Amino acid sequence: MGGGIAQVIASSGRRVSLHDAAPGATERGLETMRKSLERLVAKGAEVDPDDVLSRVEPVGDLVQADLMVEASGSPEALASSLGLLAHEGTALVCSWYGTKPASLPLGAAFHRRRLTLRSTQVSTLPADLTARWDRRRRTEVAWRLTRELPLAVLATHAFPFERAAEAYACADRKEDGLIHAALRYR
Repeated sequence: MGGGIAQVIASSGRRVSLHDAAPGATERGLETMRKSLERLVAKGAEVDPDDVLSRVEPVGDLVQADLMVEASGSPEALASSLGLLAHEGTALVCSWYGTKPASLPLGAAFHRRRLTLRSTQVSTLPADLTARWDRRRRTEVAWRLTRELPLAVLATHAFPFERAAEAYACADRKEDGLIHAALRYR
């Protein structure tokens, strides 16, 4: 999932530092990005894979990032990724932890560096935005963005809804090339 997020961000023209604590995961993520960008080109998209990938830099543990997107679902990865943030950096937590406890280092370094943890909960809006972003406006923008953004490349695997268990099993075993498993309802 992290590679897909990095690809979307890099495709928008931003520079991305790609980090994964799992051995070989960064390299696999870059290769998956290259393949998905090449699939986009084959489908007629006007995208230059080399240009997009030139904005993605694999990094070690000394990043000092302003924004870190955590999508691993691993409490340990979230905890260690706080060390990658610059002073007043933000950790954007995409993962759903459910009832899984997450122990985080929120001591002196966290406070002195004024770090921010931000959830990506999408089912509700912050109170200060609800007056301007009613359901109709959110729906219109969401549908517009589904047409504008290169989202098709992220759905690398599709399953009929009846086979959802198989989709989850693919994600659990980190099947090669899987960025996102889409469930078809029809």
